[in-house]
Amino acid sequence: MPIRTPRLELHLLSLPVIEALLDGDHQRADALVSFPVSADTFSGDDDVLTLRRDQLRADPTELAWLYRAVVLLETGEVVARAGFHARPDVDGTVEIGYRVQQAHRCQGYATELTAAMLAWASRRGAARCLASTSPSNLASQAVLARLGFVRTGEQMDDIDGLEWIFTRVLGDPLPGVPAHR
Repeated sequence: MPIRTPRLELHLLSLPVIEALLDGDHQRADALVSFPVSADTFSGDDDVLTLRRDQLRADPTELAWLYRAVVLLETGEVVARAGFHARPDVDGTVEIGYRVQQAHRCQGYATELTAAMLAWASRRGAARCLASTSPSNLASQAVLARLGFVRTGEQMDDIDGLEWIFTRVLGDPLPGVPAHR
């Protein structure tokens, strides 16, 4: 069941869909979902897709926490991707990741989808959320600040280099953002 906001639906990507995307078989992927998939829809996502494929092969019950296509209700097109890196750990912590396609940035989609994901995770027992971003990614930092995240550290990522870490306690109301189902 997708997570729904006023403008967006966040659809899970099942293992067969992820495998089709990694195989470059966009026609097969398109036949497995309710939104259009083209060669550009998930371009540049092979590293994340590979990680999520491996997680789902090891533990299919993680599906609900992982990778989602963010579909604009008005047009039916994929405008972003989002998900948690895994189910909550023993302390109830999850880490979120998201990416809005270039043509759809600066329209509030990142804030809307992140707020919905946080509310969804909180209702399922997650207590805290982490997010990491490049120090130069001011747009993502603004989204995180808007949603009540606070910078709590930094790390060196093997792929992305230096990242700042932001943290937010879940369960508290999201500032200025209506609750979503």
